[in-house]
Amino acid sequence: MRVRPAASALAVRRALGGLVEEYLEHWGEVYDWTYTKAEGHHANDLDLSGWRASDTGRPLPAEHMREWVDHTVGLVLSLRPRWILELGCGTGLLMHRLRGHVSGYVGTDVADTAVRKLSADSLPGTSFVRAAAHEAWSPQVLAALEAGGFPDARPDCVLLNSVTQCFPGVAYLEAVLRDAVELVAAGGTVILGDVRDARLLRDFCHWAERAQTPDVDARELARRVEQRADRDPELLFDPPLIAGLAVRTAAETGRSLRMSVHPKTMWDDTELTRYRFDAVLHVDDPAPATPETVLWDDSAADETAALNALLETEPVTVHGIPRSSLPAARLRELVGKRAAVIADPADPARLGVVAPPEAAAVPVEEIAGRPGTAHDPFPSFAERRLGEIARGVLCRDVAVEIDRGDGRGGLPERAGQAAARAIDTDPAALPVFLRRLDEVALRAMASTLRPVGLTVPDERLTAGEIADALRAADRHRWILRRWLHVLAAEGMLVRHDDGRYGALRPVTRREVAAAAEGLVAEGEKSGYPAQTAGFMLTAMARLPELLRDELSMRTLLFGDDGTEAADGAYRENTVNRYLNGAVGEVMRWAGENNDHGGPLRVLELGAGVGGTTADALAALAGTEIDYLFTDLSRYFLSLGRERFGGRDGVRFAIFDINRDAAVQDVAPGSLDVVLSANVLHNARHVGEMLARLAGLLAPGGLFVFVETTRELYSILTSMQFLMSAETGEERLHPADLRAAGDCVFLTGEEWSRELENAGLRPWFTLPQVGHPLAEAGLRLFVARLAR
Repeated sequence: MRVRPAASALAVRRALGGLVEEYLEHWGEVYDWTYTKAEGHHANDLDLSGWRASDTGRPLPAEHMREWVDHTVGLVLSLRPRWILELGCGTGLLMHRLRGHVSGYVGTDVADTAVRKLSADSLPGTSFVRAAAHEAWSPQVLAALEAGGFPDARPDCVLLNSVTQCFPGVAYLEAVLRDAVELVAAGGTVILGDVRDARLLRDFCHWAERAQTPDVDARELARRVEQRADRDPELLFDPPLIAGLAVRTAAETGRSLRMSVHPKTMWDDTELTRYRFDAVLHVDDPAPATPETVLWDDSAADETAALNALLETEPVTVHGIPRSSLPAARLRELVGKRAAVIADPADPARLGVVAPPEAAAVPVEEIAGRPGTAHDPFPSFAERRLGEIARGVLCRDVAVEIDRGDGRGGLPERAGQAAARAIDTDPAALPVFLRRLDEVALRAMASTLRPVGLTVPDERLTAGEIADALRAADRHRWILRRWLHVLAAEGMLVRHDDGRYGALRPVTRREVAAAAEGLVAEGEKSGYPAQTAGFMLTAMARLPELLRDELSMRTLLFGDDGTEAADGAYRENTVNRYLNGAVGEVMRWAGENNDHGGPLRVLELGAGVGGTTADALAALAGTEIDYLFTDLSRYFLSLGRERFGGRDGVRFAIFDINRDAAVQDVAPGSLDVVLSANVLHNARHVGEMLARLAGLLAPGGLFVFVETTRELYSILTSMQFLMSAETGEERLHPADLRAAGDCVFLTGEEWSRELENAGLRPWFTLPQVGHPLAEAGLRLFVARLAR
């Protein structure tokens, strides 16, 4: 038996997958313990806890570490930043030396001990947040940037120094890099400092093993070197790999990226100088004049004179300088500040100099021409943990009982019982969590509106003026109007008699972050998936960009990790498990009561990631079916084929609920069941849509659908952006009952009226009034066409 991780366990965007989170928690615990012991504490600005030599295990010399710190500080300050976000600030080695040279500094770290110690010092112009590197866009970090006075809450330098080695793989590195590039201000930089070069891993292991056992024979040494390299617990990579990731990031974000690579120019010859480099990404920065490229003449008798002569012809790049003959520290001494010392991205044994220094960065495409190299310990970690988990599960005596129901009672009773069996958490906990999630959403709306000036006394603006001030995209302005409506209804905004708005309650991003604290964990306890809660909170943190259409909601929802957030939204949470359990029982009943002699004929509308499909098909196991899985998206059809294509009787097709079914190859009166979940609100005219779909049912056929029946503010600040029409298209028909109020969802009573108007007889709904899950707003409707 081969055990493989689910894609959700490896997710690196939005809420983390379980294995990724476990890996990061391991490193967080290591550093928390290290910083708590503080064995390397020399001074408040020189806590070297954890910095030990790989060959001896003893602390690295303090004087060498001072030079190491000064080298990195010098590189950062040479880029002239004003607003720094450091991801992985540790004990503040860089912060203490940078803060006096910049206007604002925010540091994050996964080690709570470090964050608490630094925060307790209350250093002017600084703030600290407990967050991992992938949480640069989290509400907590954005709130700290805003509170620190960062223009538009954006840094002009994102600094990651000596932290990437703790990352859980290249995919995580790419996610962090992309977020940093998206966040940094135009003209700013992203610095990946103190990176261990993957190409030098075996050189490093050879040095360390030889230092520990000088007399070992060559054969044994080679064996130990390979073993040490294989089990190295840190992530290593090289400049071409960074450049390759940057090329993809540039294409996805629309930002231009140039890159320079710098060697360590300290004098002491140690592992910190030999095997590490710094990389700087320049974001949306005008390219300098292209320097002339000159190959270094290794035979020059007077190196100083030769370099001086070459540098006089600037702009110029002198490349191909062997480290063995001219070490980086010596080069730095020779050229001073008039040129940058660079590492050859293609050859770690070669250096170069560039004058003037700002010409050192080249387009990332030039460096990405060579394949990148990485040593990634995460796959072996994941394999080991999965083995441990599998052994633990297989060693337990597990009794599994599948309750399919006894078939007694009417369908409403059977469906209710099946729904109850489908959940294993206290249903009363979910509404409490959803109310708190809605509170965060309200604050996020108010925080987004705050820059318009509505908090100023006597300031009154129309909805259009507010939209203009926020640069809201035309197709999303209806969402903004809904925000104004609900904020006014909740007492956080005043709508005056003339239709203008004012007296907005001032809400900062810090307040939004505070309201969101611990919410993902609370959601998990109530049966709400972390991926989905994390996705919604991320969307709330990025409302300005979503509103301006600078960021696609589909990117946030499906992004790099596949369908985990969407699956959670439509299947893997308490209320959807409840409803899908009921859907399954309805489908089982339909199969049992199919009396026309052929297969059960089902049309599923907008099947998406297949959250409801899975329960429907499971309930129809052993039943002959003609099941048409449809969606508007070919991506979802492809996904459906992967998940359900092996089941006999399942077909796949594009279907649009807003078009005539006759032109979509579905004949009138040809169906036993029309099924949908969270789809029908996308109708441009609900009444006309229901009439068309009712015409597809055979007499006595079932119309089964799940719909939201109240406005959830968490949806209004996330999924609702998916419901905007494309520019120039119509979202709702003017005659639709929702058009006047820019609404999306119908109430339960409105659905009942619309069903009856379409000739469908409402049969029952779940959850019933008084059930704890009724407050969540999602309901299953079952109706029948008269015989």
